Amino acid sequence: MIRIGQHAVPAFLLLAVLSTFAKGQTLFKLPTRFNIEGGFSISQPKEEFRQNVGNGYGASGGLIYHLTSSGLLGLRFDFSGARYGHEEKRVPLSETVGSRILVDVNTNNSITVLSLAPEVAKPSGLLRPYVNVGYGHLFFRTTSSVDTGDSEEGGISTTNHKDGAGAWVYGGGLRVQLGRKGSPVTLDTGLRYFRGGFTSYLREGSIQDNPDGSITISPLASRTPFIIYTIGVKFQIPYESSKPCARFVC
Repeated sequence: MIRIGQHAVPAFLLLAVLSTFAKGQTLFKLPTRFNIEGGFSISQPKEEFRQNVGNGYGASGGLIYHLTSSGLLGLRFDFSGARYGHEEKRVPLSETVGSRILVDVNTNNSITVLSLAPEVAKPSGLLRPYVNVGYGHLFFRTTSSVDTGDSEEGGISTTNHKDGAGAWVYGGGLRVQLGRKGSPVTLDTGLRYFRGGFTSYLREGSIQDNPDGSITISPLASRTPFIIYTIGVKFQIPYESSKPCARFVC
């Protein structure tokens, strides 16, 4: 039989030693080369594209990897999504029930952007300007949906039209350090100009409902240059280490 009392004292002493040793190991927060950012965005069409669609509103996010330890040179991957058009119609659920049951049909016109670009940035200080040049792809999509009110099954939706185009991306902005010196969080304000190629897309009124229940879709086509303005925060991901960080920017 094992007597608990005989083993309790040695075990307690061992835990005490380990606890003392652990307390003696100071953990330091060191920055990695990975940064994440996200915020609110506004898209503003330019040239002929501006004559066809209006401004869009949405969100943006990204991942930045520092190619140099100082953060002077980096590689950024960006994601943005904006809705530039919306229509809502209240229609009968079906021809059988007529107007006894009405549902709301929502149609959204949106742009989704994925881009990759090298970036040069001032790595430290209160004010940190940056510039980047890269390439991306634009995804235009128009989707109509009906909310059935069933939380388990969700709604019913269909894609009315989709197309895409490549785009050169030219960006820049200013980051402002938030908090004390060495804080991993900065306020990020900037813009990215997309020199979008020729593609087709819809806007409000591009889908017409016919008396027989069918629809007529009239796409527009043009080059698609636009600017995305962003405001958000950037966060440099830290990790814990027992080594002092004199050689790092902490």
